[in-house]
Amino acid sequence: MTDVYVEINRSNMALNARNIVAKYPEYDTFIGIVKGDAYGHGYGIVNALYENGVRYFGVSSMEEAAAFRKENTEAPLLCLEPVAIDRLEEAADLNLTLAIPDMTYLDALLDNGCRHPFKLHIQVDSGFNRLGFKDKNEIKNAADKIAASPYVLEGVYQHYATAGIFDPYFDAQTKKFRELTSLLELSKIPLVHLGSGIALMAHPKPDIATATRMGLMMYGYNISPDSYGSGVKDRLRSARDDYYRKKYHLSEVIRDVELELKPAMTMKCRILQLKDVHKGEHIGYGAAYTPDEDIRIAVLPVGYNNGIGHQNHGRVVEINGKLCPVVGEIGMNMMAVKVDKDTTLNDEVTLLGGHITLGMFSRFSGLGLAEVMLGVGKNNPRYYID
Repeated sequence: MTDVYVEINRSNMALNARNIVAKYPEYDTFIGIVKGDAYGHGYGIVNALYENGVRYFGVSSMEEAAAFRKENTEAPLLCLEPVAIDRLEEAADLNLTLAIPDMTYLDALLDNGCRHPFKLHIQVDSGFNRLGFKDKNEIKNAADKIAASPYVLEGVYQHYATAGIFDPYFDAQTKKFRELTSLLELSKIPLVHLGSGIALMAHPKPDIATATRMGLMMYGYNISPDSYGSGVKDRLRSARDDYYRKKYHLSEVIRDVELELKPAMTMKCRILQLKDVHKGEHIGYGAAYTPDEDIRIAVLPVGYNNGIGHQNHGRVVEINGKLCPVVGEIGMNMMAVKVDKDTTLNDEVTLLGGHITLGMFSRFSGLGLAEVMLGVGKNNPRYYID
């Protein structure tokens, strides 16, 4: 095994897919978002999902689509970003579903001469202000043009900007989506998908939705909101939520969702050297850490080249079931951790997994959850287990 590596458990991915599909039978189609190299997990996980109920997928680029197709040639695959018109033949070869962000793109698609019977999804901008139509008459015009073309209008969708836990913007976007699609017969469009994993877990299914998209939860993370405790701060938060709900007539929020999900990604490394450092000596760049007692450190072959930023907000690693703190600044390929006298060179170090949750890793780095997985997964050798 290499000095540092990431292990991806496909059995956990399969379990997550089965449990999600069983939990939400009100949805006809589950769209697994595998952009960003499948959130750093690599496309070696797609068949574990496909064979267990996630039958549609979404990527962000032609390159990601090509990598996906090396693993699976059957699953419907939506490219969430508009494919360059001069690459449509490539898109046809990959059997991609195309996203339509505006009339300019649709007209260019209709004029291009490619006769492949592409399935199309109209992107609606309900307030995120990235890709998508913002006018209901243009959306109706787009649907009419597609109906008169060799292509098929398979879907229409939008993207939420917030989780809607106690803010009015989530409901405002849902209302805006209804308004913008009011000239369409949504019941005749097979895939209407509004939200993400957090929307799936925290809110009831909108009556117009037939499909849902999933990211983080699919990789093993229960991102449903927790109920508040009984402390003073929690009671204040609960009162705030009740105020917002009454003032803005907010939709129901579902908390503490019971759903068994298992993270698929772990990160491990070996120990390069064990070293005794005396009181008053310095460790690492900038001589920034000086122990106030004699300590023993383990030098590890990981750093920001491996997706672990040089920031260290209380970072720890796990060795023999014990949490060991990082000491000194993290370098490009190396860091030091404080260990006890029982640690040996043969001990395995866990940087993500075990007692080191994704949330902990995120707080250590000051990075988002998906950002952590992407950085770790893409910057280290990756091995799959079943």
